[in-house]
Formats: sequence, C-alpha cells, structure tokens
Amino acid sequence: MKPYSYNQLKLSLSRYSFVFVLLLLLSGSVNCYSQIVKSKVIDKGGSGPYSAIAATEETLPNYVIYRPENIMESTRKEGRLPVFIFANGGCNDTSITHEKVLSDIASYGYIVVALGALQDNLHDRELNKTDGTMILEAVDWLTEQNGSRKSDYYNSINLDKIATGGQSCGGCHVLSTADDPRVKTAIMYNSGIGDMSMADASTESLKNVSQPIIYIIGGESDVAYANALKDYARLGKVPVAFANLLEGGHMGTFAEEYGGSFSDIALDWLDWQLKGHDDKASVFLENDLSAYPGWTMEIKNFKK
Repeated sequence: MKPYSYNQLKLSLSRYSFVFVLLLLLSGSVNCYSQIVKSKVIDKGGSGPYSAIAATEETLPNYVIYRPENIMESTRKEGRLPVFIFANGGCNDTSITHEKVLSDIASYGYIVVALGALQDNLHDRELNKTDGTMILEAVDWLTEQNGSRKSDYYNSINLDKIATGGQSCGGCHVLSTADDPRVKTAIMYNSGIGDMSMADASTESLKNVSQPIIYIIGGESDVAYANALKDYARLGKVPVAFANLLEGGHMGTFAEEYGGSFSDIALDWLDWQLKGHDDKASVFLENDLSAYPGWTMEIKNFKK
C-alpha cells in the first residue's frame, strides 16, 4: 500500500471536513445566528443604555424588529426581555412614521415588533393594509424563536411580559386581539373606538379588554380624542389611564428625536407594567407629571 502524498492527504482532510460540517448542519448542532438580512439605525440607536437597531429577520420578512443590537449584553443585564408589538397608523404596513418611538423603547431593553416590512423611506414601496391577526402571528414567531437554539433570541424573550400597542387605526388591531391571554398590557396611541366599527374592532371589543390599558392622546385637536374619552368612560372594571398631551395633535411627538415624550411616557408605563419598576407608577397613580409639562393624567380602577 502506497503512502499518501501531502496533496492527497490535504484533499482527503478537506473532504472529511466538508462532510463533518454538513452533518452538523443537518443535525441542527450548529447555531445559525445570521438571521438579519437588513437593518438600519435610528437616532444613533436611541437614548437608552442598549444601542438599538431596526432589522428585517429572514423568517419574519413582513415585520420590523426593533431590538438591542447586542442581545446577549442586554439580557445579561436585564434578564429575558419584555415584548412590545405595535400596529401602525392607518393600519398601514409600515412603522417608518413611528420608528423613533419604537427604536427608543428598544434601546431600554425591549424587543419591539412592528407590523410591516422595513423601509428606508416612506416612498420606497407600495403600502398595504395590515390585519390584527399579524399581532398574534408575531407572538407565535417570538415563542418559536425563544425556544430555538438556532436563534439570536434563544432564551432571551420574556413571553410572560408581552404588551401590544397601536397608533390611530392600529389601536383597533390592539382591541381586536385584546382577548388573547398572552397580552399583559396595552397602549392606545391617538386611538379609540368610540361608536365606530373599524379593522375588526367595535365598541363590543372593549368587553374583551382585561389587562391594564393606557390611552396616550394628543389633546382636543387629536381626531381620536372624543373616541378615546368614550372608551375611557366605558371601561368599567379594567385599570385604565388617560394620558393627554394637550397640544400634541394626532401624531403627538412621534417625529421628535427619540420619539419625544410619547416614548418617555410609554416607557414609564411599560417599565411599571412589564418590568415591575414601581418607582415609575407615581406618574400615573400620583399624577406626578413633573417630567411631563403640557400633559394631564386621569386614571381609574387601579389599586393604589
């Protein structure tokens, strides 16, 4: 038997290495972390301690994931991250007009999932309408990712701490899915159903709200103001807050750097409701608006 030449031995080892790697991939023993196919940074990553990105995930192309860029760092300091799922104004499949708020929230240690594919600008594709079931599909995806060793999000998501939110028509998606027990709190931005029926929601949908809910409204010039007031009056048992930026209008501070006070007050709410930061409760329970000039606050059905 002739001994292998150097080149023959090198070729043989290369073949064995290829087969070994292929077998590992087929067996699922190699983690695939390269799921992000596109990303961008908003407002230099947000004002929080974890620089955030807006990303398209390969297995969830019709959504945007706003997340800390370094998931491992944020979970090491925060534990598993709470979730905020967001439906957009006009029930449109783009969050680009809300991305400053969503990115800023993510920079404080949240996984934010917004309906609609990532955009670089508002006119780079045709817009379509979303459906409320997309909120529940996002929860399903997050659940799968949290349990998959191949995912960046493996054991990084707190599935017991999920909030939903929506702006204007997007708030109807929030109400239409309010009976899902996985949702622990909700945010209604510039939204209210009033006496309308829209996007699979109606006044009857208020009966399905069993979790604490906050309405963040832009004053009497906000076209959703009257409907939000009706909702507030009709929510008879559930804890509800009515935060009103008197001169905010229908888009509030969404266009301001880091999302302005629309981001800040949502973070106070989410930190209280999902992270158990009781120090943030004073904004709502004690009407402490020292950090919120131009705002008013009403609450009911909370145990102080």
